[in-house]
Amino acid sequence: MIKRLELKDLLIHIRFLVLVLISVALIAVDMSSKTLSNARYYLETALYPILALADSPHKVSKMVSSHLQSSSELIKENERLSAENFMQRADILRLKSLESENEAMRRMLNSPIRKTSKRLFAEVVDVAADLYQRRVVINRGTGSGVYVGMPVMTDTGLVGQVISVNYAFSRVLLLTDNLSAVPVINTRNQVRAIAAGDNGNDELLINNVPRSTDFKVGDTLVTSGLGGVFPEGYPVATVTSVGFSESQPFAFIKAKPAVDATTMRYVLLLWYHGNGDDEVGLGTPKEATDGKIVLRRDRIKKLIESMSTEEAHIKTDHSEQEKGEQ
Repeated sequence: MIKRLELKDLLIHIRFLVLVLISVALIAVDMSSKTLSNARYYLETALYPILALADSPHKVSKMVSSHLQSSSELIKENERLSAENFMQRADILRLKSLESENEAMRRMLNSPIRKTSKRLFAEVVDVAADLYQRRVVINRGTGSGVYVGMPVMTDTGLVGQVISVNYAFSRVLLLTDNLSAVPVINTRNQVRAIAAGDNGNDELLINNVPRSTDFKVGDTLVTSGLGGVFPEGYPVATVTSVGFSESQPFAFIKAKPAVDATTMRYVLLLWYHGNGDDEVGLGTPKEATDGKIVLRRDRIKKLIESMSTEEAHIKTDHSEQEKGEQ
């Protein structure tokens, strides 16, 4: 039995040695001449489908991984470019004429030109379910530095202001809400007024404007900067109708908001503190109460009413003076 096993092992070693010698001989022949090139070519051609099939899982996994990585990078790049484009379009909203006038006035007063405010990009994630309220929810909160009273806009104009915040979300009061009031100025003749919300028709009412004031359909209204809530120079609305009544001292003026809140998806939040400096870190969050918004609106309204009354008195005195001279 032992001899048989030894003989079997000997035969295995002899076979291995023969195969090694044949391999060495074939390598030597292939290196010295090209006689085996054709045979190797046909053998590789015949075995190619098998090799390709064996390597296909690796190729497929590599291709899928590369495709997913490329798609993810493209999506991130597209989002970044979209945000940059959105902010650049928002920068154009500051009318050139008002900026030039502001710069000239500041040079006359030897006052530094106000720097551009820091901005924050946000997405609208919810709309108020109450039919009598015009409010939306955005995905930024105190964790991003948002505070109550913060102005909100898009690349087409003013949207409103933040009225309540938590860590991750904020609620925005739209211009068309009946609690909203924005000091505006007519870009055509620099007449100041108040644009108040009207829930029923999603439009703005221009209040406390004397009948003699020059307002026309198509006039552009921008923020005036009065009241210290909104920065000046941003589009608010376009006048759509102007009416008068002999029994009323004020005109009936309506305007269409510059921003269509029903299709709005992204917004910009501005750090603005109403003290001539828009730099970050000077603002303090305020208590989230609608009552303060009403008080602020009343304060601004009284300011405009006093200005309108003074203007009417000046015109009356001027008319009486002319009659006396005649």
